[in-house]
Amino acid sequence: MGNIILIVVMLVVFYALLILPQRRQQKQRQQMMQSMGPGAKIMTTSGIYGRVVSVQDDILRVNVADGVELEMDPRAVMRVIEPAPEAAKSEA
Repeated sequence: MGNIILIVVMLVVFYALLILPQRRQQKQRQQMMQSMGPGAKIMTTSGIYGRVVSVQDDILRVNVADGVELEMDPRAVMRVIEPAPEAAKSEA
């Protein structure tokens, strides 16, 4: 009986320490991706700041300087500094 209780407690601790934080992080990432539309200011994982020009399938076009646009994978975005104008209105 004591072994069963120990196993159940270990499973609960495992769930609380590993699965819940991962779900929370996944939800935050999904919200960030939704706020990333044309006009959003972003920072990439390599530290490049820019403004999203367009989003097509799995390609972001980001303006990093006057006349300089980069195409990148959305997974390269570390964080959204300013959400897209449409996303900001829908959150309010």
